[in-house]
Amino acid sequence: MRPPLRLHSRDTSPTPNVDLEAEADLTRCGALKDFWYVACLSTELKPGEPLARTLFGTGVVLFRDVHGQPTALRDRCLHRNARLSRGAVFNGRIGCPYHGWVYDASGAVVEVPSLGPSQRSELLDADACAREGLATAPCALGRLTRFPTLEQDGLVFVYMGGAEPARSAPFRVPYWDQEGWTVYFMVTRFPNGVTNLVENFMDVPHTLFVHPGWFRRPASKRVPATVRRTAGSVLVTYKQAQDTVTGLGRLFNPRGLPLLHTDKFYVPNVTRVDYLWGEHGFVINSQCTPIGPTDSLVYTAISYRLPVDVPGALVGRAMMPLVRWYTRQVIQQDVVIMDIQREALLDGPGGGVYSGTEADLHHADIEAYRRWLREGGLGSGPEDAERDMAFWI
Repeated sequence: MRPPLRLHSRDTSPTPNVDLEAEADLTRCGALKDFWYVACLSTELKPGEPLARTLFGTGVVLFRDVHGQPTALRDRCLHRNARLSRGAVFNGRIGCPYHGWVYDASGAVVEVPSLGPSQRSELLDADACAREGLATAPCALGRLTRFPTLEQDGLVFVYMGGAEPARSAPFRVPYWDQEGWTVYFMVTRFPNGVTNLVENFMDVPHTLFVHPGWFRRPASKRVPATVRRTAGSVLVTYKQAQDTVTGLGRLFNPRGLPLLHTDKFYVPNVTRVDYLWGEHGFVINSQCTPIGPTDSLVYTAISYRLPVDVPGALVGRAMMPLVRWYTRQVIQQDVVIMDIQREALLDGPGGGVYSGTEADLHHADIEAYRRWLREGGLGSGPEDAERDMAFWI
């Protein structure tokens, strides 16, 4: 007879979904903004081309400066508020499509065509200042908000937190540039908020219903796990000696070696899911960027290393088209279920009040961290905790 799931009062008490409470509004999201967020892939930010993004409901235009470094400015011309991302990039500057005002990488106005040739005596010429070794100063017409940027591991990050330093460095992509490992990215727009997405990415029971046959099959077994909450992270370690995954899992583990499966959340928006067989396996790392309260871009890095006894034709990059196709199908299934969830969340009063069981302990921990940050992130945050749980699949 199956032992029943234990109900925990801390999990079954109605808890509001913080994404529906303006956590994707830059002016009301508390300390959630005080982290680095992925704005685009490095390959998406091409020299001489602007790129529009929305983070926390704020329009941002990205382009590369004269040195090829990423720049992020408020995507709104100071003159008549036209979108700069619809303009042109030239000589490391960006021009407005409406009246041609030109901004340098610092956000300063450096040219206004309607002022004619005399403008150079009145407006800042950033290049001339640089040649003379002078500090760049804003011109009298003002300066666009500039957001700090950082490029690493094939990603361009933007910091929206203002003058305060980021609470942590950008997350490093697992096994990036590590010998024997192949890494590729998928970018997916999800019709849901960050909290619901990271919970979905770290949820095993849903795989039986959302991904039937693609990822797992019903096994009628009890799965014990340990949930550890500490230092802004939630780690779930599954204790199954004979755990298996279907689909491409058979190619990664043809000899049936013991599988180590862990799920981990890092504040405020990152998940890492590991399926490892010794020195081989695959890791799914997702970083979520909030567009609005129920709209997000997710940058997923798939890192994998195959065992040597996989047929040579399938090794490394030769296998990438198959892996890409398979992972895209699975992710699109999650897009559908996240849209189904969002429909209900927005359906009148009461949307986003959740009940839970023992199987949702790690979700409660994620929500506790997200709520703490949304409310300002003061103090040390939710206390460390380690608990055992179990669920059936």
